[in-house]
Amino acid sequence: MLLDQHNDLVYLANHCAWQDYFDHEAANLVAEDKLIDSTGQCLLISQSIKQGKLTLTTPISLEQFVAIVQRFAQLQGHCCSSKLNFSNFQQGFAIIDQLD
Repeated sequence: MLLDQHNDLVYLANHCAWQDYFDHEAANLVAEDKLIDSTGQCLLISQSIKQGKLTLTTPISLEQFVAIVQRFAQLQGHCCSSKLNFSNFQQGFAIIDQLD
């Protein structure tokens, strides 16, 4: 999950993790926050945050995802985050899980 206001990423391993996260954090979500799945598909949190409504949006490219993960690593205080690279979304999510 990409939290737009905070340039933060939250690793959610599955639908149950999303539901649990939503149950506890719905009040903190904003319409610009996005769920990104393992294929790069983006789901935008809609204005109906209380209902957890998600809207399908344009997928992100692997290159965009690499940049997002690099920025997240940098914000986490990891040096050389610009050298961080991966060749598929699954590898990127594994990195987020380790950094989180």
